[in-house]
Amino acid sequence: MPVPDLIARLSLSVSSQAVAVLALSAGLILVLARSDATLILSLLAAYLAAAVLLAGASTPELAIVALLVGIFVALVMQLTAADRRSISPSTRPEPTTAAVRALVTLLMVWVAASLGVFRSPLDPWQLAEVWLVMAAAITLLTTTDPFRVGISLLVLTAAAMVLYATSTGETSLLVEGLIAGVAFAIALSTSHLALEPDSGGDI
Repeated sequence: MPVPDLIARLSLSVSSQAVAVLALSAGLILVLARSDATLILSLLAAYLAAAVLLAGASTPELAIVALLVGIFVALVMQLTAADRRSISPSTRPEPTTAAVRALVTLLMVWVAASLGVFRSPLDPWQLAEVWLVMAAAITLLTTTDPFRVGISLLVLTAAAMVLYATSTGETSLLVEGLIAGVAFAIALSTSHLALEPDSGGDI
């Protein structure tokens, strides 16, 4: 069986609720995680959710692109995390606590609900897309660590792939390829900045 057909069959067997739960988990890990390994896990989960969403809402080919991009950037970030541990084995205390991030998350969810972002009845796929964007935005507002910033931007590219395909109805591999190119550039830039001796920590 060709790979695109296999992915299409798998997407049909996965419920929209399961994809929403996967995206919600990825966002929560991104917001609350303190270690590089768990941040990479959230990145993989976000791209996996994006691939399933694309397979169901667009074409299996776009899902394959998202999945391959996710694996590649996660590998780059994993190598970067390993180099960071070898350069500076001791971990610095994190000024921004999980409680602060949780408070910012609740505030942004309340604002989004007040603006009518979450329409009723709630679409699980829309929830997954919006939540990934919100989680990345929350993290970007509460950190100056290049590694965490890079992960957040990469999660945004995963959400951008889905938002483009679902909001415009387009199935252009060229546009998805451009988004993938941006993701590659972010991963490589993050790798360089995160390994700088004076790279910042969380605010």
